Amino acid sequence: TTGLGINFGLVIVGALFAALIVVLQQKGFWSNDAILGIFSHIALSVGIVVLAFVGDRNTDYFAYLFGDILSINNQDIFWIFSVMAAVVAILVMNWRKLLLLTLNEELARAEGLNKVAYELLFMFLIALAVSVSVQIVGVLLITSLLIIPPAIARVYSRSPLSMIFSSIVVSVVSVLLGLFSSIQFDIATGPAIVITLGIFFFIAQLLPNKS
Repeated sequence: TTGLGINFGLVIVGALFAALIVVLQQKGFWSNDAILGIFSHIALSVGIVVLAFVGDRNTDYFAYLFGDILSINNQDIFWIFSVMAAVVAILVMNWRKLLLLTLNEELARAEGLNKVAYELLFMFLIALAVSVSVQIVGVLLITSLLIIPPAIARVYSRSPLSMIFSSIVVSVVSVLLGLFSSIQFDIATGPAIVITLGIFFFIAQLLPNKS
């Protein structure tokens, strides 16, 4: 299986799960945390089973679970930059609408915004971001890269926009330090990045809250 084929497969599966999550959210039977928890474990289990059938004896499950930066080739780098550029472009074009739906749903509906459509869009953007991050941090730790940087940035951010930029800075610095630690101490890339994020998180709790 080629790297590009795996990447496209991740995007397609991620988009399908994103759509299912939004559909279940509209039913209102379960909380968002419960839905995400259920689907994340189902997706992980399905992925491992699929690898067992389509992979060969040399399939490195550890790399998929915890990430392996050394497995990324030029094709993967091009794919990552292309997807990230698309995600940023879509986010910028829809920033005001997504922010309005997040902060004031009633006002957003009054302006005629389709809540379900934008929730689908947002979940699809998350699925795209996850699909290009799996090789770096692995499927078990990808949630940490989505949650911890915003949690750190929230401590000293005064606006949603500054929180986004702060999250990006925290993520980039953590990934670079994690990669350096991974090479220096010969440990898995994903855990090294998450440990770095964890250190920054605890340091952030010592700072005065400016939000």
